[in-house]
Amino acid sequence: MKSVDLNANWNIVVGDARYDCDLPHDAAVGLSRDYACAFGQLNGYIPSARAVFSRALPQVKSGNAALEFSGVCGMGDVFVNDEKIGEIADYGPVTFYIGDMLSGVNNTVRVELFNSPAMYDKYVGLGIAGRVKLIISDSLADIEYRSLFIKTAVVGDRTYADVELTVCNYLDKPEKFTVDCTVHNARGKRAGKKQRKIILRAGQIKPLSMRVRINNPYEWSPSDPYMYSMTAKLIAQDGTEREERARFGIASRSLNPTRGLYVNNRNVLLWGAYLSHADAALGGASVYCNEVRRLEALKAIGYNAVHFVDCPTEAALDACDDVGMYAFVDLLDRLVAGKTPFAGMQPHLYISEKLLTLRNHPSVTMYGVADDVPECYGRNDGHALIASVAEIIRDTDDTRPVTVSAREFVPTLKELEAAGVKRAHYDSESALINAGREKNLFDNLTAGAFEAVDVCGFNYLYPLYESEKAKRDRLVVGARTSSERAFESLDATEKNGRVIGDFNECGIDYLGGGKLNEIYTTLGDIDAIGCEKPQAVYKRILLGERNIAYITCVDPDDGEHVNMWNWPRYLGQKITVKVYTSGDVVALYLDGRLIGRKLAGKVNRHIATFQVDYYPGTLEAVAYFKGTECARTQLKTANSPKSIRLEAYQKNLSVSRGDLGFATVDVCDRDGELVPYAMRTLTATVTGGELVAFINADPMMRKSEFDMCPAYGGHALAVVRPDPAENKVVLKVTGDGLLSSKISFKIKN
Repeated sequence: MKSVDLNANWNIVVGDARYDCDLPHDAAVGLSRDYACAFGQLNGYIPSARAVFSRALPQVKSGNAALEFSGVCGMGDVFVNDEKIGEIADYGPVTFYIGDMLSGVNNTVRVELFNSPAMYDKYVGLGIAGRVKLIISDSLADIEYRSLFIKTAVVGDRTYADVELTVCNYLDKPEKFTVDCTVHNARGKRAGKKQRKIILRAGQIKPLSMRVRINNPYEWSPSDPYMYSMTAKLIAQDGTEREERARFGIASRSLNPTRGLYVNNRNVLLWGAYLSHADAALGGASVYCNEVRRLEALKAIGYNAVHFVDCPTEAALDACDDVGMYAFVDLLDRLVAGKTPFAGMQPHLYISEKLLTLRNHPSVTMYGVADDVPECYGRNDGHALIASVAEIIRDTDDTRPVTVSAREFVPTLKELEAAGVKRAHYDSESALINAGREKNLFDNLTAGAFEAVDVCGFNYLYPLYESEKAKRDRLVVGARTSSERAFESLDATEKNGRVIGDFNECGIDYLGGGKLNEIYTTLGDIDAIGCEKPQAVYKRILLGERNIAYITCVDPDDGEHVNMWNWPRYLGQKITVKVYTSGDVVALYLDGRLIGRKLAGKVNRHIATFQVDYYPGTLEAVAYFKGTECARTQLKTANSPKSIRLEAYQKNLSVSRGDLGFATVDVCDRDGELVPYAMRTLTATVTGGELVAFINADPMMRKSEFDMCPAYGGHALAVVRPDPAENKVVLKVTGDGLLSSKISFKIKN
């Protein structure tokens, strides 16, 4: 089996625009927004659009071929040599087997995509999200593509890799082969090897299992995400070899009915957040370096897990493995109900394709059937459908627990009548939900769905944890919890041993899903360009970080919590100041003058609240724990903007890996302090590469020029792509009345 990357030299046509680009690429990011389009706030006001992606394919003189897309944005059709080979309907991976269609000289692939906000409940994009490969089997004896599956087992003081694979012999006679499985550690050194002699009959397809002992094993964990690689070879008598490779980590998972989830025989609580595929800068395009950047930002808060809805790309999964983040993956985002229902697709092939991508990644800890689906109430024969999907999951990979999640849906009148509620007039959805609660409707209607899975997924239902513990012997995961109720949900999770984790509804702000006229959702702990919000610091405290204090002010205009002490319109008036701290007492000073002391600690949700007359100066908070100072922090009044500061996420860019350069742009005063109220228009210029994105975190952002962007909260984000022919790429940012700044990225080929 041979793999050919097809990520370069794609021609893209969107409307009247035509350009060349490398993958991954989301063409919707460059479209003009239409704030009058129906359902626009769901997808960031990107209007309906079509795009065509095409490129040449190499000739395959003999053997069979397949096209593998790691992820696609939007719906559409795929053509090879102008002949339709299949359809695309989801973000997840898809493979098209095209046989000998590439035997000619001039071969092409064309992907025709369409997207509309009327088709989806979220931002989907318009393009190819991941990498594309051409898989060529030019031999009549081979290892079946993607059949390599590595499980790990610990027996006594020995660690083994249990290898499953399928070998094929399409010759017209029996042949002898040697199957060789070799493990290499993270440094490329051999860590284990096993060979087996086999005979394959003519035309035989044979599943094999082999056990390889791993020498000096290192377990995969968030604190030490150690990765191995497995190379499986099918060696013929004449010495020809066919091989399959896969990365894996040593990780086992099990459930205890009273203590929850165990990974590598250690009890684990999953503290996580939902991470959207829709990045604010790149849209649906998934680039490894950006996935690492996003995951590291979440891990810095204290999260050890992320929640994906739909199968992420290989780039995102590799990033989870390398950063060390558990992944909870909902395979589907809908079943029957929805704008583009799952019903009608071939469930076994559709779901198995995703599982083949997921199963060798040690970070993947739990599978979800679907996210927040009303079929959990038994609607649309939902219980049977959920049970069938769960069975498909277990047949393909039985090493991970399975869940399905539901919230307290508004009951139908038919459901209420079946529960014994007499017909009555209900003037609101809240009244209907309350009527259902009186009859314990959620428990009764979801019983069939939860019986089919290993863990019950509760969305926004942390108050039920205690009653669930008393009523049933089953495990629960908080699949979605509210940011506004973070203290309560995390506390309820810690108190109940049968709750295996808590996942915040949003980790990082993303495209779509916002309020009216907003292009981003704003529920995340981290804003759209990767800067921590005040609530992120609060999460650090809730997740166990100590010796920390942070000052935030309640904006008197809109009630938002901001890290700023610049309120000239409210001179001499009361400003609400909140101090987040791990201490139990906080003393607050303004220019050295004591404002007061307040209790914090768990009894006050780790928040000390003050009313302070606004005058320019320096706020200083001193936190104490049991009478001893544990943290100290300041918040100064910023002066007028004077300069621009650039800070790169990473300065060494690998062209072969497809790295992009990310630079945070800060507007600073004469002392080098951030000016959080700065909204100066900035201009970016790039030499040695190209500007990919220049954005800020304002959900109401309006831009007229691609290379110009106003600061928001004193910040902006520039993304550059290096030119492989250059040694470095230089980003320069200027602004009216500001000292310009530039930064260089080194290019490695």
